[in-house]
Amino acid sequence: MTKSNTKRILSVAFAAVGFLLLSGSANEVSAQCSGDPFCKPAYERRVDSPGSSTSSEPKGPIVVAAPSIESRIEYYKEMREKAAMNGQPIPKVTSVLLLDEMSVTGIFKTPRGYGAMVEATPIKLSYTIYPGEKFFDGQLVAVEENRLVFRKVTKWSNNKFVSSVENKALREYSMEQEIQGTAPSDEYVPSARTAKSGSSDAIVSPLEEMNNSSDEDAAKTSKKSKRPTSNKKKGS
Repeated sequence: MTKSNTKRILSVAFAAVGFLLLSGSANEVSAQCSGDPFCKPAYERRVDSPGSSTSSEPKGPIVVAAPSIESRIEYYKEMREKAAMNGQPIPKVTSVLLLDEMSVTGIFKTPRGYGAMVEATPIKLSYTIYPGEKFFDGQLVAVEENRLVFRKVTKWSNNKFVSSVENKALREYSMEQEIQGTAPSDEYVPSARTAKSGSSDAIVSPLEEMNNSSDEDAAKTSKKSKRPTSNKKKGS
C-alpha cells in the first residue's frame, strides 16, 4: 500500500511539472506572436546562414560606374593627338569629365547669349562653356542667371539608358571672402564606385552611346518605312 501511494504521488508531481513547462512555453510563443495569426513557433522558424543564397544581395540591374578619371584623361590625350594629326578641332577636356566633377564659378552674358565658367575639380582648371557643351555623362542644355541646366545620362547594367535633368547652382562667396581671397576651393573626392581601368579604346561616354543607339534605331526604322511594297496587278 505504501509503495502504490508513493508511485501515485510521484506520477501526479511529474504531471504537474510537465503541465507547468508546457504552459510556460505556450505563454512565450503567444507573447512573441502577439497579434500575428500567422506567426510560427521559434522551433519552426528558419534561420538563414550568412552565406546562404537568401542573404540580402542586390538583384536586378545596377548603375554602370564611369571609368576612373585617370583612364578618361589618357583617353582624352589620345583623342587630342588624333585630332591634331587629322587637322580636326581639338575637343575640350570637359568631354571626359563627369557632371559631378565640376563646379560653376561664374555666369556671364555675351552677344551669343549666356555663358558660364566652370572649374574641373580633379585637375583644377577652368573652362568657358555654352549651351550644347558635351560632358562624359551629360550635356549643357541652358545657362540661366544663377544656375546651369544639364541633361544627365545614366547607363544601367542591362544596357538601358535613363535621361534626367540636373541643375547646378552658381558657387557664391561672401564679399569678405572675395576681397581677402579666402574663398574655399571645392575639393575633389573620387567616387568610391569606379569601374576597373581597362583599355582606353573601350571608353565610351553614356551620352555618345545613347545617341549612337538612338541613331541606329532611327536608321532601322527609316529602312523599314522605305522598303518597296509589291503591287500585284490583277489580270482581266
